[in-house]
Amino acid sequence: MPTEADLVWQYQHIRVFYRPELDGRGSALAASFVDFVRRACDRTYSSAFEWCAGPAFIGFALLAQGLCDRLVVSDINPAAIACVRRTIAANRLEHRVRCYVGDNIAPLPQTARFDLVVGNPPSYFGLNPRHSRYRMYRDDLRPNDPQWRVHQGFYSAIRPHLMADAVLHISEVDPHCTEVFIPRSETEPYDIRPRPPLHEFREMVERAGLHYEGITPYFTGADGAELYIMTSTNPP
Repeated sequence: MPTEADLVWQYQHIRVFYRPELDGRGSALAASFVDFVRRACDRTYSSAFEWCAGPAFIGFALLAQGLCDRLVVSDINPAAIACVRRTIAANRLEHRVRCYVGDNIAPLPQTARFDLVVGNPPSYFGLNPRHSRYRMYRDDLRPNDPQWRVHQGFYSAIRPHLMADAVLHISEVDPHCTEVFIPRSETEPYDIRPRPPLHEFREMVERAGLHYEGITPYFTGADGAELYIMTSTNPP
């Protein structure tokens, strides 16, 4: 039996190694995410990048589904990338997958280029100190993006890494809402945003020179959180 340090999540023929504390719900939503990508376009991408990858559930599922030929992943947490390296070795993917540790997309080689970018980044602007889960998650890297600094860093720097026909599919939680209630029955909001984050994200996309395509609901969490994929493209 696997220990807590080497749990295995399997998608088709690829075994993904992870630890529970590194899973930002990617293991639950990856299948729905990949199904969305498959329906959204009938092409195979030459090089996919998973941003804020954690153990890279989404990226490895894309690879297993045959939606990309090569995969690059990055994460700020060395423990997450250690799991990725174990997955690469166990599945003999050394010639198809590369991984990097560092803040946002800073560790990517300058020459890295992608025609598909996916991500399940931190989705909460300001956790509410009055919420019952605040102490549990206030210092957790997975949910927190204060002032949307992680998003801003990503969109301000990603375009030089994009091919002319690149597509970006980014998962976001309740992007229309200024308050997020988790669970839905809770009377105290879990996250408080100054305005619906969709407005903020669209501005980031446009400042980056990308084209905003829209948002699509694709997954409802067990806690009632509604997840959407925000799609943008790199114009020719």
